[in-house]
Amino acid sequence: GEKEIWECTTCHACEQACPVNIGYVHRIIGLRQAGNLNRGEFPKELKKAFKGMENNNNPWNIGASKRADWATGLELPLFSETPDAEYLLYLGCAGSFDDRAIKVSKTLIEILQKKNISYGILGEEEMCCGETARRLGEEALGQMMIEGNVELFKELGVKKILTICPHCFNTFKNEYPDFGGNFEVIHHSQFLRDLMNSD
Repeated sequence: GEKEIWECTTCHACEQACPVNIGYVHRIIGLRQAGNLNRGEFPKELKKAFKGMENNNNPWNIGASKRADWATGLELPLFSETPDAEYLLYLGCAGSFDDRAIKVSKTLIEILQKKNISYGILGEEEMCCGETARRLGEEALGQMMIEGNVELFKELGVKKILTICPHCFNTFKNEYPDFGGNFEVIHHSQFLRDLMNSD
């Protein structure tokens, strides 16, 4: 039913458990897309998220100019000003706005600075990776965000993306190549493991 379409978290656990290997998730997303595109039907709670992504590049609709507020006083290098940086540190919406995730952002930055790792952030230029919009069936908005990011990353000369967000990681790694965005993508947990193994 309609309710079940929106209760799916798109985690793919059902597909992994399915004894006959049926692919459910892309069908559910297809139903969401049809509801959004053809009938403008989606749970009313999503209206704010869609509006937030359209207006402020994040699903919480927090002002885009506040995206780097968490980093005030840290003097973090902007990728646009350090084009030779090895990594683009892409924190994502949660890593920029959610109090718990911001702690992870700050801790990772401490480690990067202590280990003299060359990185830069996008600051206010960073926007949502597009994953949330696509999973909720707002395909046009998701693609617009992806295309905007690919254009920006290429313009900046990004080669490696380091992110704390599993959603950003998956989207950059597995979906951006379909839009001409071929980057080396590293999740911070992998990065830290490799750093520990190299010490």
